[in-house]
Order: sequence, then structure tokens, then C-alpha cells
Amino acid sequence: MKSISFTTGEFKQEKTSAWLVAFVKYAQKLDFVSLLDEVKVKMKKVDYSVRHKLVTLAISIAAGCEYTSDINEKLVPDTVVAELIDIPRFPDQSQINELLRRMTNQNVEQLKNVHHQLFMQNAACLSAMEKVVVDIDQSGLIANGKTYETAQKGYFCKKKNQKGYQLSAAFCGGKNRETISLYLDPGNTHCSDRFDDLLNDTLAKLKDVARESRLILRLDSGYGSEKNIEKLKNKVKFVAKGYSTTRAANIAKTIAKEEYEEIDRFVDTYELPSEGSLRFVIVRTLTRKGDFVHTMLISNISKAEMSTHELFHFYNQRQTIEAFFNTCKNIYHMKNLRTRKFDGIHAFLWIVFITHNIISWMKNTVFHETDMENVGIGTLINKLGTLVAEVRRTAGTIEIVLPEISALARKFVECMQQKPKSIWQT
Repeated sequence: MKSISFTTGEFKQEKTSAWLVAFVKYAQKLDFVSLLDEVKVKMKKVDYSVRHKLVTLAISIAAGCEYTSDINEKLVPDTVVAELIDIPRFPDQSQINELLRRMTNQNVEQLKNVHHQLFMQNAACLSAMEKVVVDIDQSGLIANGKTYETAQKGYFCKKKNQKGYQLSAAFCGGKNRETISLYLDPGNTHCSDRFDDLLNDTLAKLKDVARESRLILRLDSGYGSEKNIEKLKNKVKFVAKGYSTTRAANIAKTIAKEEYEEIDRFVDTYELPSEGSLRFVIVRTLTRKGDFVHTMLISNISKAEMSTHELFHFYNQRQTIEAFFNTCKNIYHMKNLRTRKFDGIHAFLWIVFITHNIISWMKNTVFHETDMENVGIGTLINKLGTLVAEVRRTAGTIEIVLPEISALARKFVECMQQKPKSIWQT
């Protein structure tokens, strides 16, 4: 058997990530890179501008970096992708860490504005002719270290006695899957505290959709207070779970067993007689212990538009935003907060939301009507993104060569070859 030895040296053949090349070129077509000049962080430019560092952070998210330290291994060696944003190589983790430490509330607002401009120019839900469904929800981000700014104890799903933050978000589900807005608060913040902000941001972005009565908000019980329902009932269509389970249980005592409509073996519904513009549906769920749990759905959508049965199933499709939070935490690795500075964390979350939209728009346009259109984000980042491609340069072109043995690589190449070459010109 031949002996094996290890050494380091320069590659004779350049290597790159075909996924990141495509992501960066598409982001440039959307003017994402140039828009980042609006973010004015107080830092001296030595080798890299603030724009270069912010783009690096976005690319690190698209590359599946779990921590900023992963930039050193995943991005710094890739000089081909770095060349696309006009730098010889990516900045290392220390410079990205310093960028996040220098972030201020003003910078957070600047990134919010970048997100807004990209959304208004590219969002698929703005041009959709069908109904647009927006989910509003909150998700906890655990940060137990003593030096995390403003972190507080609060409710974190299935986690007790934890400190951290609450991320409130508005998200357009369905086939578009676009982020609309976000807010970051200490862990003891109730979700309803950000309801007005998220509602106003949603209506500002989707005012034309709302005016045409095609916008529907879908809300968890945390937002289902009488005060919030009153704000919504004459402004926009919605379906919300009622805040009080006690009220639902008390009403259920007045409903005969035969009056319920069976949804499946474990769930029944009963719609109360109409009270003005609002509809109230009692949902009775049989638990494993043999007890009944009662909740209430509230909506201003007419019965002609959505039956009781349809209303129930429509509300249960809220899991789209829950799946989005799962993607953010486990694929974009948002749960690893990158810094202990509150404004830095908030800014990082905006970069995550912007990066997600860019990937979603890429799937809806570049990958449209190809075998890549239905490939999940996890597959793009964790499988396609890890495939090493060779780079072959000629006088006027850069050829990216992926391994033919990979079925995913073959699909990706076929997709890229179907698109106009102008998309990929450097």
C-alpha cells in the first residue's frame, strides 16, 4: 500500500462554490450590494469598506456559516467569489465581529430601509393577483451569557429559566415566502407589544393589496385580544385565535354535542350566530388524555368566501412562519447571534431577512420552471453550497465546472444553461 502524507500549498486549479457565485451575481442584479452604501458605520476603511463587510456577512449566511469564525474556512479561501465583489479575498472573522460591535440603532434603521427598497422593487407578493397571506408571530432567541446587552428572562418554547431576546416578524407565506418586517426586544417582551408596529409595516408595504381586499393576516392567540381585534376588523381581513381559552370553554358549555361539525376524529367546530362583521368559531380538540380543549377562531372573512371548515384549515396553515423560523435558526444559523451587542444582533437579523428574500426571489425567477424551482433552501445551502467547483478562465469568460457525478450539480448546471448569459456576466 502506498503511504499517504499531508502538506499545504497553492492549488494549481482555482476552486469555488458555484452556489455562492450564482447567489452573488443575482444579488448584484438586484442592486443589493450598491444599496449597502446607505449603511454608514463609523469604521476606518483599511482594506475593506463597510459595504464589503456587510456583503461578506450576507454571503456567510448563504454559505451556511454557523459562526463568524466559519468565514475563515468557508469564504476566505474562495477568491473567485471575492473577486465578484471587487476584493482580492474576503475579510476574516475579526473584521466582521468589529463591524457588528460598531452597529448603532441608526445603522439598524438603514438596513431596514435597504430591506424595504429591495422588497418594494422585487417582492412577488406585490404583483400577485391571488390572495396574499401574511403571518405575524414571535420567536425566542436564547442568550444566556452575562454580557449580552438587554437580554432578559422570558418565555422560550420548551426552554425554562432562559435569558435572551424576542424576535417579532411579519412573513408572507405560500409560494412566495418573503420577509416583510422584524423587531428585536428583550426576552420578557410580550408578542402583542409589537403588533401595531408589524401591522403598520405590513400595510405600508402591501397597501395596494389591502385596498383590493386581497390581504389576509393570520395571527396566533398572543395577538387575539379584543383590543387587537378591534383595530383589525374594519381595516384588513384576518383570522386570529382568541386570546382567552377560558372564554372559549365557557361558551362551549352552551353548545350541544350534535351541533358540532366534525373536522376529523379528534377535532370538531361550531360557528356561533353572526355578531356584526365578526365570526366566532369554537374549536373542540380531543387530547390524548381523553379531555376536550376549547379554543376560538375570530375572523371578519365572510362565510361565502371561507366556510367554517375552510377557516379552520386556513388558520392551521400558520405553520409556514414556524417553518421559516426553523429555517432561520437551523439553516441560516440565526440562533448563533454573532455578537453580544444588541444593535449588532438586530442588524445581523436584518441581514438574515434580506438574504432570505434574495434566495426566495432567486428561486422564483432564475430557477422558475426548472428542476431547481422546488429544491429546498436547506438543500441549496447544505448540499449544493458544499460542492467544490473548478474554475477555468479564458480571455473573456470564467467557466465554473461542477462534478458530473452529482445529480444536484447536473440539475443546477442545466438550470443555469437555460438562462440568458447576460445574467452571469461579470
